[in-house]
Order: sequence, then structure tokens, then C-alpha cells
Amino acid sequence: MPFMRSSGASSLRVIPILLMGVFPCGCVSWRAPQQKDPTDAPSQVLLGNRYRQGIGVSKDDEVAAAWYRKAALQGDPEGELNLGCCYARGEGLTKNEIEAARWYQRAADHGSAEAQYRLGICYERREGVPKNFITAYKWYNIAAASGHERAGESRDALAYRMTVGEITLAQRISSEWNAR
Repeated sequence: MPFMRSSGASSLRVIPILLMGVFPCGCVSWRAPQQKDPTDAPSQVLLGNRYRQGIGVSKDDEVAAAWYRKAALQGDPEGELNLGCCYARGEGLTKNEIEAARWYQRAADHGSAEAQYRLGICYERREGVPKNFITAYKWYNIAAASGHERAGESRDALAYRMTVGEITLAQRISSEWNAR
């Protein structure tokens, strides 16, 4: 790789020319060489986040959803969760509660506490899935066991609308799920 050396006798600086960009004002900026699109799921999720939030790029929900989909199709729980959120909110994709619940389910099965919590909400409110308090309680309970902060409160609030038998069944089902 070619290098430039400064002419000063007291200091020797080596600057890779391929990484240096010089602006008309004489300022130097560092930029990475051109890279191909990332193929690993975590990088795809991060790129999706940048487009969703407009960090370093123009905010573009459609592009964000496309990056989340690439990560989700690789089985990445964060990609699956974020894709579900795009469907739930209609951000970058047509709003579709059934698709949102489907992606939350995949992420929940892969251990995402946030997806487990959101799936509980779906079952409690009949968003993309049939209303089912036992299943909602199950997912809240699993999310709480995974450390989700609001899941325990949601589970306990839902319990007031359930019978003792339903709660017992939901606890057993969630225990079996956690034991697998």
C-alpha cells in the first residue's frame, strides 16, 4: 500500500493514502474503503436500525424493513422482532397484525424477551391471533422469567381477568416451555 511521509525532521507520520480524503478547505477526513452490503444478520439489524432512526443516513422505513427481513430470514431474533414491529406499526410495510404476530412468534421461540412480551399483548388484545388469556399469560410469564421489566406487571394485571384454573394451566404451560 502506498504511504506518504511528512517532510518534517522531528516527526515521521505514515498515512495510508487509500483511506485519506482531502476536502477543498484542506481538511482531512478518514473514510473506510467501499464495502459490500453486510451478509451477517447482526450487521443487517444494525443497518436497519440506522435507516429506521435516520442515523448517518436518511430515515427510510422501507429500507429499514428490508434489512430487518434479511436478518430475520437468517433466524436472527432481533431481526425477527424488528420486522414484526414494522408490520405491527405499518412502518415501511403495509400494516399487518397477522404477519406481526408471526414474526413475534419466531423471535419469541428464539428467546427474545421483548418478542415474548409483545406476543402476550397480541394474544391479550386479539392482534393478529385469536384472543386467548391463557396463551397471553404464558407469554408474559415467559418474558418475565427472561427478565423483561413490564411483563410481570402485565401478567399480574391479566390474572385479575382469569380464573384460578386458567392461571394454573398457563403457569404449567409456561413452565413446560421454559424447561424445553
